[in-house]
Amino acid sequence: MSNEKIGEAVRAVEAADEFSNQRVPLSEKRSFLSLLTVSLGYVFVVTSMQVGGSIGVAMNFREGFWAIMLSSVILAVLACIMGVIGAKSGLTLGLLSKYSFGQAGTYVPVAIVAITTIGWFSIDAYLIGQSTNALVTWAPIIPVAILGGIGMTLTALKGMKWMTYLSNLAVPLIVIFGIISMVIAIRDSGGMAAMMNLTQEGGNMSFAAAVSLGVGSYAVGAVMFTPDIMRFAKSAKAAVITMIIAMVIGNSFVVLFGAVGAVATGNPDIAYVLAAQNLLAPSFAVLVLNIWSTAQGCVYSGSMSLSSVSSIKRSHLVLGFGAIGIIFAIIGFYNYFGTYINFLASTVPPLAGIFLADYLFVYRQGYPEMAEARLPKVNIGGFLAWAGGFLLSLLPVGMPVVNAVAAAFVIKAVAGMAKK
Repeated sequence: MSNEKIGEAVRAVEAADEFSNQRVPLSEKRSFLSLLTVSLGYVFVVTSMQVGGSIGVAMNFREGFWAIMLSSVILAVLACIMGVIGAKSGLTLGLLSKYSFGQAGTYVPVAIVAITTIGWFSIDAYLIGQSTNALVTWAPIIPVAILGGIGMTLTALKGMKWMTYLSNLAVPLIVIFGIISMVIAIRDSGGMAAMMNLTQEGGNMSFAAAVSLGVGSYAVGAVMFTPDIMRFAKSAKAAVITMIIAMVIGNSFVVLFGAVGAVATGNPDIAYVLAAQNLLAPSFAVLVLNIWSTAQGCVYSGSMSLSSVSSIKRSHLVLGFGAIGIIFAIIGFYNYFGTYINFLASTVPPLAGIFLADYLFVYRQGYPEMAEARLPKVNIGGFLAWAGGFLLSLLPVGMPVVNAVAAAFVIKAVAGMAKK
């Protein structure tokens, strides 16, 4: 076999494994539209609609609206940071973690990714069962959730290509039905002016708490999923534009979809909002596609991170993720949804500050090849920065998420520069 054919065979194997343990080569970079549709497929997630519903029934809608918009802007900043790093480096989150936390230390952030993605997947599987039950009351939630989990796992095996196909189908449909649902909700509330002044009885959520909830709803995606997608971007500019559209427009739309429906119906659950508007039956396939496109992204990113610290094939990791996620759905992880979101809002954002500090100050916008890098077993500075960011997010001063990112950035930058 000639060297050229050997090279082609090696590249084919690497591509089949989605370049999980190396930089994405320039020849494999994807178009702006392809990355945008995949990103929106991640963002258009029913769990964000559920968060919007929780905000909608807990506070004055005007305040809730601005809390949602501010949380989307914060998410956009986090996603742009990670998008630029991903596009410039071509590395997955798991590989980036090795530079920031060390060869062995990387197991901690990778474990966080694994736990969070399995959690999201289990919630999405359960929501497929719940949505089906809301439409067809005789359909049991758990068996349908199991079947949905199996299907989502199988499509995740196909990688970015199938994720693009599914997102191309799901994104425009959810936009159409989202607009229809919001128009009906606004009409039923007496118009936009009346809705903006609605105050829910018994609502006691503060503005800061609503912002934190909004950020937590997609923090794992903005920080952890973004480099896995944007490493395929042709430029940092393309990554930034993609993330601004996905977060400021896409995420705001989805969360407001849930909030507006909740205000009009008094129910934070999107499936039952659509049922009350007589939209569940015609939008059922759209809702399932929406859940599906996000859940397979969770499996994809989770498997990418684990591939960076193990020799197990990505396909086997995907199957393992799917199986554990289905088990989580069966045992009722969905019931801890609120607690889970708050946990993510405190633990995930500091990572963006850590990666940015390394990118700007430690590696000067250029990560060395893994084989040439002298990485410690454990990077203490990375963990100190993470702990500092987490602790500051707990203080009732200013915006907890902003505090967390800023503190982690400063601590990691100082620690990194001190070692030089």
